[in-house]
Amino acid sequence: MTAPRPQHLTAGKRTRGRLASELREMARRPVVEVRITPAQYGGGTVWCAMAFGVGRREVPLPGKSRQVAALLREAFPLAAWDRAQDYDVNSGVLREHQVQLPACLEGADR
Repeated sequence: MTAPRPQHLTAGKRTRGRLASELREMARRPVVEVRITPAQYGGGTVWCAMAFGVGRREVPLPGKSRQVAALLREAFPLAAWDRAQDYDVNSGVLREHQVQLPACLEGADR
């Protein structure tokens, strides 16, 4: 039996600074969050990256998605990379992405 993987991991101060710097350089603007999502493609798994800046606006990563995903996967090798992960650049926390259902789908009134 394999041990359960942690649902969140925290980068050390030095790693957090390095990641913030490299993400800013790749995106050419400040990044506050990154989401890495696995996808099946051509018989294998690829990891898609989406970055968000100030105000939760999407930050384009033209030609850099693979590099961003590799950067975070290397920094957090113990994460459950078979599931989507969200990285908070300011806190250095990587946590499993949780999808919140709308209240109406959970039995609440509109």
